[in-house]
Amino acid sequence: MLARIRITDSIWIDVDSEREVDLFKGMARVQEIFQHDRCGKCKNSDVKFVCRQDSDDNDWLEIVCQSLQCRAKLIFGQTKGKGGEIYPKHRWNLLSETQQKQRSDEEEYAEQHSGFLPNGGWFIYKRKEG
Repeated sequence: MLARIRITDSIWIDVDSEREVDLFKGMARVQEIFQHDRCGKCKNSDVKFVCRQDSDDNDWLEIVCQSLQCRAKLIFGQTKGKGGEIYPKHRWNLLSETQQKQRSDEEEYAEQHSGFLPNGGWFIYKRKEG
């Protein structure tokens, strides 16, 4: 069985499996990770997948809004020891301690919305002052 999933007008991903359950799981993964065709903050359709490495060679995966007025991002985490699967950080409990401190203004919203972050996890990065 083959499922072709439209990500954007120019990106399609094929998921192939012999069993229905595996096809379903593959489709779910592809949609959760890649099917972000709009900024969750300003709804702009010009978004870009970005991968950066920090000084410790850790990958930072994110989707970034290309609107100069917005520049919001959706960040992704990566599982350890389970094949390195990635997931969007759209819930409060998926954020690291540092990220929770940086985004403390979103905690109350998350508490009121079953742990989900505002704007589907999209946020505008706030640089530390000082």
